[in-house]
Order: sequence, then C-alpha cells, then structure tokens
Amino acid sequence: MDEQIFAIQRYGGISRLFYELAKQFTTTPALGVELLPIKAPIVNQYVLENHELAAALHIHPAKNSIRALANYFSHRTDVRGAELVHNTFYLPHGLTGAKGAKRVVTIHDMIPELLPKTRRRLDLLTMKRRYVDQADHIICVSAATRGDLIRLYPEITAPISVVHHGVDPVFTPNIPKWSDLPERYVLFVGNRDQYKDADILMKAFAQFTKEVPDVTLLFVGGGEFTSKEIKLMQSLGISRSVQQRSLPDAEMSSAYCNALFTVFPSRFEGFGLPALESMASGTATILANATSLPEVGGDAALYFESGDVFDLAEKMLTLAADQELIERLAQAGIAQAARFSWAKCAAETAAVYQTTLSGN
Repeated sequence: MDEQIFAIQRYGGISRLFYELAKQFTTTPALGVELLPIKAPIVNQYVLENHELAAALHIHPAKNSIRALANYFSHRTDVRGAELVHNTFYLPHGLTGAKGAKRVVTIHDMIPELLPKTRRRLDLLTMKRRYVDQADHIICVSAATRGDLIRLYPEITAPISVVHHGVDPVFTPNIPKWSDLPERYVLFVGNRDQYKDADILMKAFAQFTKEVPDVTLLFVGGGEFTSKEIKLMQSLGISRSVQQRSLPDAEMSSAYCNALFTVFPSRFEGFGLPALESMASGTATILANATSLPEVGGDAALYFESGDVFDLAEKMLTLAADQELIERLAQAGIAQAARFSWAKCAAETAAVYQTTLSGN
C-alpha cells in the first residue's frame, strides 16, 4: 500500500477506507495480508493517531501536505518483496516501480469525469485511466460506481469487484447529547459545494421551518460558510436558524444520534459514508434518490427526487410530523447499517488480493 492518500488527506473518505484496511490487515492475521512498511511522512490523522498502526507502517508526521507530497514525488516507494501493490490514489508517480508485482486499484467514483466542472486542482494531475488500464484487478466501492466506470471505459478487461465501505462501531444509538449541540436540529455532514447540493437543503429548510419553527439546520464539517452561502441564507430568511460546526470525531456519533433526522441531498456519490453513519446511529435519514445512495440506504431511508426543493421540503415535513415513521426508519437504518462493516470490507479486499495473485 503506498502513501499517496495519506500524504494528501488529513481526514476524508478515501483515506478512511485505506486506514481501515491497514488497521484490519495489521490486527487480523487470519486475513493473510502482510503490509510492507510505508516509511514516509504523512498528514493523515487517522493513521497518525493510531500509534500502533503508525509504528507498524513506519510513518511519521509531515508539517503539511505539500511537504508530504514533495517527499512522495522525490523517491520511489520501496516495494521490493511485494507480491501486490494496492495504490491509494491516482498520482502519476504511483505508476512507477512495482516490477513483477500485481496491481490492484480502487475506483471511488467517476465524478471528475462525469462532472468535469467539479474538478479540483489535484484531479487535473491524476492519471486514473492509466491506473485502470494497468490494473490486474479493479475494486469499485459501489455497484453504481462500477456502472459509471464501465460506461466511461467499456473496453476494460481486468476483473471488477464491488467492495462496500464499512461503518465504525462508534456510530451507535443512544449516545448522550453534547452540551454544545443545538436543542432541536436537522443534520447535514460533509462538504457542501457543487454536487453536494447543500443549497437545495437550505431552500427546502426555508419552507420547512415556516411550519416547524424552533429547529436549527446544523452543518458539520465543510468549513465556514462562504459569502455566497451567507447571501443565500439571508435571502431565504434563515440566517438565525442555520449553524456550521467543525466537530471532533468523538462528538460525531452524538451529533448523529441526537438529530431530529439527517439529510444527505448529494446528487452524486461514489458511496456516501455519512448516510451509513447516520443509519448506524439510529437516526432517520433522508437521501437523494441518486447514484449510490439507494444502494447504501436500501429500504431504510426516505428518498426525494435529487435537486427537487419542494419534494425535499415535503419529505422533511412528513418526517417531522410522523414519530412512528421516524422510529421505523431508525430501526430499519440500524439493521441496514449492520450489513456493512470494515471487517467485511477488509475480508472481501483480501479475497480480491488472493484471486489476483492466483491469476483467476
């Protein structure tokens, strides 16, 4: 496993996946996977805060991501003795070396290709297509992502397996409310820009709060509100009812648990981990009926037509007025989330490795 994503992300879904895989592989010998040390400076806090894993991988903290990436590009990752390389991202440098080793690549989504206007600077440097072409086996994090990959690259010859993310056991029902959380709130977690459709939720909330007052719309993560978002909230008359917080991981389970319900309106997701975390916490969850979200939510979530403000507002009002529905979705969500675990993710990934090495 190389250090690409650990040099890029302090936190984030992709690094969370590889952190969880590394943790499972190093603590569960029965999986039959031995990780070679990475021996590199990184910024990823998931790994750095797990001292046993950090020691096993021979990693240490970098001052910042620029320093970590500079180190990554200045040397070749030592893969001598590796039977298989699982690249954690798509930077060009990761295509070098690994002579004689099989290569596995994980495709998290095809958002930069399908929504080119959403590309960030790092996306312009990546060589995802070359990783796909050189892979001996491809892992997709959802069937929806697999479908997008095949649609865009129909000539793929490597085997493709779907391996879902897991959910951390800390996300569980009945966590006491932390004192700094609002009294009654609707929850949104993660980045808000572009295809995440936070603006759709703000507009729906403006309709919702006319009939259900004294409720806060709480955005967790994603940074402080932009001037554009502030202007939108002012125009909708909801500025006093909306808050943004950056909460520590230890408080996230409480934030999910004590919400009236969670809304995840994103119109495009490779997987959608916040939806799974919300359901595992026993919180009723509203999802956009788009891409991978129905795959994650199953019959345990309430869905609205992606991008439809009025439909979302109606679903929010329906949920707020029906305690029986809230409780039914909460119980169904717990059962649905139980189908996903990092142990299962690691076992299925290890099975891919074995299949790849055996040439099947």
